[in-house]
Amino acid sequence: AKRLTELLGKEVKLFKEKGKYNDKKTGEEKTYTNFFVECGDKKIAVEPKYFGTEEKPDKGYSGRKAILEAFAETLPDKSPVTQ
Repeated sequence: AKRLTELLGKEVKLFKEKGKYNDKKTGEEKTYTNFFVECGDKKIAVEPKYFGTEEKPDKGYSGRKAILEAFAETLPDKSPVTQ
């Protein structure tokens, strides 16, 4: 399998966008983090997949999300994704 950078001929970057919102049910202020992969001049939204069920929670989800968080750069202001 070829690397994505080889196929595109450009660098692929991982970005994160953080913000706050109010929970509709509780009214509590919460924080969100959105992740994007930049391929060429396009930013594509990505998210870690949750594989859990009611009977069996996904114990690896928080770890996968933490890895994305650690490696992602903060999305530059006024990015086309956030406008």
